Amino acid sequence: MKTAYIFFLFLFLVACGKVEKIAKGEEVPDIQTVDRNGKAVKLSDYRGKVVMLYFWADFCPTCQKEFPATQAYYEKLKGNDFELLAINAGEASQATKKFYNKYQPTFPMWLDTTQNISKTFEIKELPTNFFVTPDGKLARKITGFVGENQVKIMIEQNKK
Repeated sequence: MKTAYIFFLFLFLVACGKVEKIAKGEEVPDIQTVDRNGKAVKLSDYRGKVVMLYFWADFCPTCQKEFPATQAYYEKLKGNDFELLAINAGEASQATKKFYNKYQPTFPMWLDTTQNISKTFEIKELPTNFFVTPDGKLARKITGFVGENQVKIMIEQNKK
């Protein structure tokens, strides 16, 4: 009896902790959170555009180096076909505010203080980027720096 109890407890814990991997071509969950100003936001508000979900943290040296380059190409590419959403992966809102004050990005900055979004997307390394098609499906995942040419290609391949 005790062995059966331990076995079922183990199965329950595994089931509760399991994160479903989002595969290419599958629907991306309609994540909801708040932005750096505390305004409620959700991914579905950007339907009709190619969306780059850019997971970052202030302790990530690559993120610190690439933020200025990301801002530069965002200014060139933002518009009807593209949006970049920078999601702070699990830090307090103060980290996002500090980063914003230092780099002054014009792209939206979202918070993931509970790490629920990071868990949904199985974030293990930073930066990690997901490209979402205009109809809400996963087009591609890229771990590490994403340059302007990569973003242009993703927009061209996936825009309406």
